[in-house]
Amino acid sequence: MSINPVLSADLPFTLPHFAEATPRDYHVAIEEGMRSHLGALAKLRGDESPATVENVLAAWDSAEATLRRALNVFFTVYSSDATPAMIEIEQEIAPRLAEHSDAIYLDRGLFDRLKALDSRVEAGEVEVDAQDRYLLDELLRAFRRAGVELSDDEQGRLRELNKRLAELQSQFETLNREARVAGGLSVSEEDLEGLSANEKAALKTDDGYRIELVNTTQQPLGAKLTNANVRRRLHEASTTRALSGEFDTRAVIVEIARLRAERATLLGYPNHAAIAAESGTAKTTDAILEMLVPLTQAALAKAKEEGVQLRERYAELNPGAEFTAADWAFVEALVRRERFDFAEAELGEYLQVDKVLAAVYAAAEELYGLKFVLRTDLVGHVPGTESYEVHDDDGVLGLFIMDFWARPTKNGGAWMTNLVDQAHLFGDLPIVTNNCNYTQTTTAISWDDVITMFHEFGHALHGLLAASRYASLSGTNTPRDFVEFPSQVNEHWAWTPGRVLPTDWISKLEAASKFGQGYATAEVEISSLLDLVWHTTPLDELPTSADEVEAFERKALEKYGLTDDLVPPRYRTQYFAHIWGGGYSASYYGYAWSKVMDADAVAWFREKTEGEVPEMTLREAGEHFRRTLLAPGGSVDPMETYRTFRGRDPELAPLLDRLGLTL
Repeated sequence: MSINPVLSADLPFTLPHFAEATPRDYHVAIEEGMRSHLGALAKLRGDESPATVENVLAAWDSAEATLRRALNVFFTVYSSDATPAMIEIEQEIAPRLAEHSDAIYLDRGLFDRLKALDSRVEAGEVEVDAQDRYLLDELLRAFRRAGVELSDDEQGRLRELNKRLAELQSQFETLNREARVAGGLSVSEEDLEGLSANEKAALKTDDGYRIELVNTTQQPLGAKLTNANVRRRLHEASTTRALSGEFDTRAVIVEIARLRAERATLLGYPNHAAIAAESGTAKTTDAILEMLVPLTQAALAKAKEEGVQLRERYAELNPGAEFTAADWAFVEALVRRERFDFAEAELGEYLQVDKVLAAVYAAAEELYGLKFVLRTDLVGHVPGTESYEVHDDDGVLGLFIMDFWARPTKNGGAWMTNLVDQAHLFGDLPIVTNNCNYTQTTTAISWDDVITMFHEFGHALHGLLAASRYASLSGTNTPRDFVEFPSQVNEHWAWTPGRVLPTDWISKLEAASKFGQGYATAEVEISSLLDLVWHTTPLDELPTSADEVEAFERKALEKYGLTDDLVPPRYRTQYFAHIWGGGYSASYYGYAWSKVMDADAVAWFREKTEGEVPEMTLREAGEHFRRTLLAPGGSVDPMETYRTFRGRDPELAPLLDRLGLTL
């Protein structure tokens, strides 16, 4: 019998045989992974010998190896090339995976085996280190959150809820993707005034021009299009997508929200957000709101001040014309050019894709001593990828795969995935990917895209530099409200003079970057609070029909004084992919939570490496950050790793200073 190309491990780094894999191979691999997982766990549960680290924790992580491999590979391909066949598989396996998870985490025999090890550890009969202790504690908490202590009838209802939620989340992803594609705006060449020749060429179709929507409310081209009517049409297309027609997501969203609320009550939690908070570093929704509400209110207050200036400038340009949300980015870009005396288009010679990627690698070399060697002989997860072998002074660390190019079947935005998780237990080296959405005609990217590239590579570094025993807690396998922090820190290195841009341009950009921070912060954190309101609202107060969704959204924002027609949420409810399909439900606050740590960590780098007599070189500081924070990943309590790195808990002041906000 031939080996499934998805599971085959004979290529370098155990890279799958992507060129040979068919959709059926992915499906078969996942089914085989689930079977082998349950079989191995049955042996763990039935083992009557005294519980040890080896026969419980190591056996637990080993049991999932085949399924982990199959799912990592499938979802990496699926997010980059969601063909009809792959979509069909995802929709079929989503409820199967929910049932599979229930079969494990509702298994009282497995729970008892973990408790037996816990008892032996507490009695001093088994010695564990920090990684063992943390994995054991996390597993016990996960079983309890999953409902292992519920009655049989309650567990039956829970299984129904989990299966239906998996189906709905998959439906939402498909509807949302199709709504984004269908919402694209057909335009004429005259409508594209303000765009460069290359930007226009990227929009050319067989019968004219078309502006495709991106995930967010504000559309990047809105900052450049000089025709106000076209800007308004584009903004309306963005904000009304998925509100009607065949790709309307609202009914699916209502059912998801209501089922999550019911499940939380069944599990003994006040709401779904309480479950998410407990599984993160925040621990309580009160802790989240204490940070998020004043930050968002301060940001919106600053945005309103910015709006007054922008409205005045718009009135000078268009006397008597109404200033709308569709005009904000355009006027902000104009005022930024006027005030800071440059246009971003002037940066084009520096912001070519290959030059920026070289700068990303150079920063990693300076901080961590890494080198990237192109492997033209290795085939990535989709055609057109580039594969790089990653080295440090001690040898080969892993493999990095870059997928630059947009395609109709690709998710929007940019992201990182793990194909193989680093694990000392198995001797596995990591394979990580970064995925972007540039067109083949792209010659230069925006400064925002530069920051995104550094950000996503920060995630990649978290995976590549992992040094954990267990694959399940390696690298980016951390709580949701921690995982963005290391990647946000990596954004900082894009601002190093001479790294991407010359010193004079960096100075101009730094001054310009402080302009508009009120809006930039407010739109994101308004979405964070929208997420929390959806997931803290009791079941009997949630919408019961699609027609109630928009009113619920407005009421949710009014609750915290966050309604302003000029500053809409970065994601409106109906296309908020992070929370309805992307795994960030009740966790979108994590970006802000992580930014607090990010700003505090960057302040540490400056304290240690700048000044007349620096305490450390940048390489020494980078090594400290790598060893104390990146390497542990999620294998120990993330807040403890932060304290090890910083010497104390994170403080809010550096973030407020960065944003120019006061509370």
